[in-house]
This record gives sequence, structure tokens and C-alpha cells, in this order.
Amino acid sequence: MFELEQNKTNVKTEFIAALTTFFTLSYIFVINPRFLADAGMDYGAVFVATAISGGIATLLMGVLLNRPFALVAGMGLNSYFSYSIVRTMGFRWEAALAAVFASNILILIIVLLRINFSKAIPESFKHALIAGLGLFLVFIGMQNAHFVVMNPNTFVSIGDLTQPAALIAVFGFFVTSALVVKNVKGGMFLGVVATTLVAMLAGFAPLPAGIFEMPPDVSSVAFRMDLQALSDPALFPVVWSLFIIVLLDLVGSITALSVKAGKSMEGLDKAIGVNAVGGAIGAGLGTSPMITYLESASGIEAGGRTGLTAVFIALFFFISIFFFPVISAIPIEAAAPVMIIVGEMMLLQIRFIDLKDHTEAIPALMTVATIPFTFSISNGIGVGSIAYIFLKLVSKKPQEIHPAMYLIALLSILAFANVL
Repeated sequence: MFELEQNKTNVKTEFIAALTTFFTLSYIFVINPRFLADAGMDYGAVFVATAISGGIATLLMGVLLNRPFALVAGMGLNSYFSYSIVRTMGFRWEAALAAVFASNILILIIVLLRINFSKAIPESFKHALIAGLGLFLVFIGMQNAHFVVMNPNTFVSIGDLTQPAALIAVFGFFVTSALVVKNVKGGMFLGVVATTLVAMLAGFAPLPAGIFEMPPDVSSVAFRMDLQALSDPALFPVVWSLFIIVLLDLVGSITALSVKAGKSMEGLDKAIGVNAVGGAIGAGLGTSPMITYLESASGIEAGGRTGLTAVFIALFFFISIFFFPVISAIPIEAAAPVMIIVGEMMLLQIRFIDLKDHTEAIPALMTVATIPFTFSISNGIGVGSIAYIFLKLVSKKPQEIHPAMYLIALLSILAFANVL
């Protein structure tokens, strides 16, 4: 079924590869529930929803497409869900889940109609969106680490780094970043574990109540999305933003992973479709937008080449729900350094922007800056698209503007004018 011999691999290699990928991205089980708890959702229920939906989507990827990719709730998008859509824009988390569901249905429609929407978006704009989301994640991580605090005079300032919580985060940052720099497999996960142990030994964090227990009840978030909220025009920009950012992320990550795994690009649209189905399932179960994780590259590096790797990863996802006591005992200060480092990796996309061309660089700058400064991806898309079109027209380069960009800019202007 998985063509192991043709791909020059075996069951043992695929198992080890799956274990490598799982430990590399397992930090998401710590961070995603914490982010969504800040939106008013139950921590334990979100933990189970994250693991189950990720397991189902990853299983589909392995069985249907024979690819060694892991799918689960995406970093950056979870912070946008909680801190922007819910806490800043004021939507209930049930409405936010409906927006996640609708955006995935849009992606699925695009795939079924064979519309290559990603080609309509300028390369600089794609990279700026990912970089802006990364900077947003860095900002949230620094707040959770107590490195940055509110200041009525300067808006933000450095925190008191002599406090125990900040010291734990400082330790975690140095340990985790050192492991990442040394290319230690599962370095971010090991950094979280090491920081948590130090926090517990120092008496800052309580010891877990146990190791194994039956999973928390997921009913408080599962199937709670408010589809009626989609009739509210104010939610349209949110759906649109999620649609664009998830689609662009998938095109980039699936392409990169396929090349690394030696897979053809012929199944790109199907892989995006599987992710969209998984994302819709995730919204139904009660979690934020799902992506195909670039951390899957660690498993590919360990020899994973087929969908059997994904099947094993899915199995680990399902098993993880029984370790809730251990996961829930991890303090946010131990997870915050991972947010900062993942944000740094996303911010590196800025290197692909042609900074010598001001018609590309200025809109990219506005996009990257607007996302964290306003806690909104949709604002970043709006400001960046408007600036892009204006500068291309001023520079007499209208041929470089795809018609879809005019649509994006128009919808953004209507949103800024409170028409949408």
C-alpha cells in the first residue's frame, strides 16, 4: 500500500521518522490550548480537539496521498484566532470557529475547481504575510515570557527580568535556542521539557497530578461553531484573511516538503484539499486553523518517505490525549521561547523580498508591520494590498498587478470604511 521498497525504506525507518516528527512538533499540544484558552475556550477540551483533528488529518494525508506529512493546528494562526479575532475584534470563539470552517471550505472549492489562486498573489506579498505572522508570534511570545510589558508612556517596555517567571523564560530561551542552533532533533520539545523541570524544581510550577488519565471531555468546544455568524458581513474579512494566509502557507510548505521527500508536484492540489478537509474537521471539533507542518522535514531527514510515517504520527497524536496531566502542568513561560523561535523562522521569509524594488519593499514593510501592531492579519493584507497597487500604478507598472489583487484591495477598503 505504501510502496516501501520502491521508496527505499522500511517499517522501522518510517516508525523512527514518525517519532522524530512527533517530538519536533509536539510543542503545539502545549501552546495551542493555552492560546485558545485565552479566547475563552476550555484548555483540556482544546487539547483533545487539537490532537484528534491533527491525527485524523495526518492519517488522511498518509493513507490517501502516501506522503510523510504531519497536519495540526498552526502556530501564528492560533494567536490570530485568540488575540485578534476574539479579543481584539470582539467575535465570540464560536463565530471564529465558523470563520475557520468557512475558509477551509473556500480552499476546498478552489482545489475542486482547479483554480490556482496562489499565482495571483505577488511573491513579495506572500513572504511578507508569513513574516508578519512570524513577528506577531514573536511579540506574543515575548509578552508570555514577560520580556515585554505594557507601559502607559511608551506603549511597551522591557519587563522585570529579576522576577521568577521571567527568569524561567530566560533560561528556557537560552536552552531552547541552543538546541535549535545545534540542530538537535526535537530541540524545541526538549527545551520545553528542560525548562518545565527547572520550573518545577524551583517551586515555580506545580508537579503534574499524574501521568496517565482518561482524556478531558471535548464536548464544551466540539461542534460549537456558530455557522449563523457567517451571515454577519463583519466576519467576511476574517474568513478572507484566513483563506489567503492558510492557502499561501500550504502552497509553500507542501511544495518544500514534497521536494525534500522526493515526491512529485502532481499531487499538490490534492494535498491542499486534504489539509482543507482536516481544517474543516478541526473547526468542527473546536480548534484553530490547521496547516501542514514544516517540522515534517525532520522526519523526512530521518528517512521517512511514505504515508506510513504519517500513519504512525497520527497514532502518536491519538495516544497523546492520555498524557493530559503532564501536558497541562507545563507553564506558559516554558512554551514562550518556542513561540519566539518559531516566529523567527517565519520572519526569515523577508529575505526573499526584493528590497531594492521599492514597489515591492514598501508594501511588504507595511504588511509585516501592520499585522503585529494591530493584532490583525486582515489589516496587514488590506494595508499591504492597497499600498502595492498604488505604488505599481504610480510607477507605471500596471501589468504586474493581477486582477485578483484589485479585488483584495477593494474588499479591504470596504472593510476599513466599515461597509463590510
